[in-house]
Amino acid sequence: MYQIFCDNSLLYDPRDEDIPIVSGKVDQEVNATDILTFTLPPMHRGIDMIRKLTSVVQVYDSGELLYEGRVLDAKADMYHTVTYTCEGTLAYLLDSIQRPKAYHDLTPASYLSDKLTQHNSQVEAEKRILLGTVEKQAMNYDAREDNQYTNTLDTIMDKLVDSNGGYLRVRKQGDTRYLDYLESYHRTSGQVIRFGENILELTEHISAENVITVLVPLGKAAEGENGESGKRLTIESVNGGKDYLEDTEAVSLYGRIVGTQTWDDVTVPANLKAKGQEYLASARNLTTTIELTAIDLHLVDVDIDRIKLGDMLRVVSPPHKLDKYMMVSKREYNLVNPQDDKIVLGDTIAALTERQAALQKNVEKQKHFSASVEEVRGSVSALAGAVDSAKQDMSTLGGKVQTLEGNSSEVQKTLQGIHNSLTAQEEKIKGMREDIQEDRDRLHALEKAGQQAAETTQGILNRLGTLEEAKQDLEAKIQGILNRLEALEGGA
Repeated sequence: MYQIFCDNSLLYDPRDEDIPIVSGKVDQEVNATDILTFTLPPMHRGIDMIRKLTSVVQVYDSGELLYEGRVLDAKADMYHTVTYTCEGTLAYLLDSIQRPKAYHDLTPASYLSDKLTQHNSQVEAEKRILLGTVEKQAMNYDAREDNQYTNTLDTIMDKLVDSNGGYLRVRKQGDTRYLDYLESYHRTSGQVIRFGENILELTEHISAENVITVLVPLGKAAEGENGESGKRLTIESVNGGKDYLEDTEAVSLYGRIVGTQTWDDVTVPANLKAKGQEYLASARNLTTTIELTAIDLHLVDVDIDRIKLGDMLRVVSPPHKLDKYMMVSKREYNLVNPQDDKIVLGDTIAALTERQAALQKNVEKQKHFSASVEEVRGSVSALAGAVDSAKQDMSTLGGKVQTLEGNSSEVQKTLQGIHNSLTAQEEKIKGMREDIQEDRDRLHALEKAGQQAAETTQGILNRLGTLEEAKQDLEAKIQGILNRLEALEGGA
């Protein structure tokens, strides 16, 4: 049962017909400010008591504090029905700014402590937040310079959480609020979200929108004339003259997708390169988000554990080949119609392809399923790309032979590399045959093609081995190579 209070005065109780609400919803999301929206009918006595920014609104769920925050705005329609939007107490950190400051020997606790000290010195007592539990023990840099006048919340999110991971949480104990910085929420819900039981709707969205395979890291801008910003710091001096980092494995899958990332506080090229490498390692990943609407069985049986924000939650849906624990990244509470609650689970694939992600799920479940047709297509597509690359190398070889008539050793070295590449593809095909039973015939054909390609390449190597002894036959042998290359291309 939900109750809403405004400045400790009861605003809504479903048992009291004199103080109804038209609608109400609490939206919670990890590392974001809680949002409460509710609509009061005309003549509701609470309309006169609500004051923007100063009134404290609380939502209780069966006596447990679910939400606390302040009124941000109000909107009345033509029938004098008023809808209020409120933001949670994490938003109090928006009311202060952080002045430029240099830091050394940093830890997450020391950095947060200083930021909260500055915040508390600028706001009223009821907006002050003390440092709570800090589980993150190390940062990815030990010195930094904050050189912009940004609000406290944005500063902490940008300079600490976005760089080091983890989760912020405002916790109230008595009349004191604490800011915790957690590795995780450390709670696994006893409920299971199961297809056919309490899942009403499930949508899985996989996106490559933010994938980057080549990154140009940028650091602090130099001060130019008249106080204007000059050229930004790059990594050329510590990266062989190149100002970019490249993920070769991701490039082979997705192509060259160039992006930038700026760290205004980084002033050392080596540190900038390290941060760029760390960023690029995650920027290559696809992201998958599962959004589902489910019934919280706690609503029908109070003995069943309730699902809360940050919980690790087991989701079982055989039609979606899903059986894993995922974190509740968003939680929506419908205060009037609890059956419309929404739970959003989010996860990031830690692999480059959707096929690898599916294999990872199989390992977690410790079950052995046959790969789907889509997985086969993805694998064959990757193999075809590798063969195309080999064909390009072979095409380039023709020009090399013409210009390096007497240099057979270099030609042999190039062909040996191609031979090794094709041999690797042969091994991939063998591996695919073990994993993918449904397309055994197709994979057998690919294996045979790979073997033929290897045999053809070996024949080329044998012919090139006699180049130095029989230069007078070079033209005829080059023609033989080109004929075999055309046969290889047709076989691939």
